Amino acid sequence: MMNNDLKALAREAYIWGIPLVQTRLYLQRARELDLPFNQLFVSADLSTPESEVPLPNVDTLYGLGWLDLTEEPILMSVPDTDDRYYLLQLNDAYLNSFSYIGRRTTGTEAGEFAIVGPGWSGELPEGVTRVDAPTNHVLALSRVLVNGEQDVENARAVQDQFCLTPLSAYPKFLNPSRPIVDAFNNFPILQPNLLGLQYFDELCAGLAENPPPVEDHALIRDLEVLSIAAGGCPSQTVDATVKEAMLQAIDEAHNMIHSRAGWLIDTRDVNGWRVSYGIRSFIEDPLDRAVVAKLGPGCLVPQEGLYFSMLQGPDEQPLSGDKRYLLEFPKEALPPVDAFWSLTLYSHDWALVDNPIDRYAIGDRTPGLQFNSDGSLSLYIQHEEPEQGPQNWLPCPDSGAGPFHLFLRTYQPQPILADGRYQMPPVQLV
Repeated sequence: MMNNDLKALAREAYIWGIPLVQTRLYLQRARELDLPFNQLFVSADLSTPESEVPLPNVDTLYGLGWLDLTEEPILMSVPDTDDRYYLLQLNDAYLNSFSYIGRRTTGTEAGEFAIVGPGWSGELPEGVTRVDAPTNHVLALSRVLVNGEQDVENARAVQDQFCLTPLSAYPKFLNPSRPIVDAFNNFPILQPNLLGLQYFDELCAGLAENPPPVEDHALIRDLEVLSIAAGGCPSQTVDATVKEAMLQAIDEAHNMIHSRAGWLIDTRDVNGWRVSYGIRSFIEDPLDRAVVAKLGPGCLVPQEGLYFSMLQGPDEQPLSGDKRYLLEFPKEALPPVDAFWSLTLYSHDWALVDNPIDRYAIGDRTPGLQFNSDGSLSLYIQHEEPEQGPQNWLPCPDSGAGPFHLFLRTYQPQPILADGRYQMPPVQLV
């Protein structure tokens, strides 16, 4: 093959392999931190400005855990949450969110679920709901709603009852959830391009551990010319010409993925807000899948959660603390959700921002919100306390701290919001 053909094929391999290689890297990180398989690790407190992962929310307690289904199914027990929002999002080794256990899909009554790996055959206990996983490695991400600081203990009591156990130990649940500090710090944005040629070695190891779906077998056969195959080690086996083509492909593919930053799938501009309506449980296009896995791991389908982000104000300049902004919802036109919504403010690097009233987000559960006499709701986003008082104030940093970003989360959006018919109102300059 010509060098350009080799480079194009290596570029395709890099993009296709991003989710699988990231799974490998996350598993390595879990081993280094002594976070064993089949255990859910949960945050005991809400995120703070000290949280390391970008874009932390302050609406839910987070948790995560890796499941190994190689030997047998893993059973998951959830408590009755008394209608409290919770979610256990299950992702396969290709970071497809293949199943959602929680308020929207399975309700809030107590239940037991068996996560079953490919190829397993056997009987499950009566009353246990079967969930088939496409791969033997599964990432479970948990969220439990917190209705303010005074409600943290109640939310902890819910997530403390999430339990995992191998089928062979049932009905005994061996692994109750385990509290750690900032669970999502162990799920950071990764930089697999820095691996160089070792990236393709990790891809080969991933193919051996978690074979690809049938529809991708033709591509995997094509990659054999690059020595990319289950259990291979191309960094040690390809010649210098192929190595050079593969290294060039890494840089090009990395740039292709990052050129889509902020624009995931079917991303639209809605009154200055960016929102992606196209996230699916299984994303077919390899570039779309790589963009989501790399820049938005853990993204939810629109029916579960829809996110609106804003980096520039109505003057088309970065949001800045030397200006005052207003977000106003008309009467009876709050975001139409069946769970909750919130507006969070982040620094330029997507971290929470210290402020004098320790308010990092404002939304439908904020105590003391004041509605206008006509029934509308005005939210004030500025550095100084507004003259109307602090009740509807979301403090932003002063201009010396650099630009800031806004991120509006909606959970269990109603169909009119999830399909784009509801238009989020614009942010105004005051």
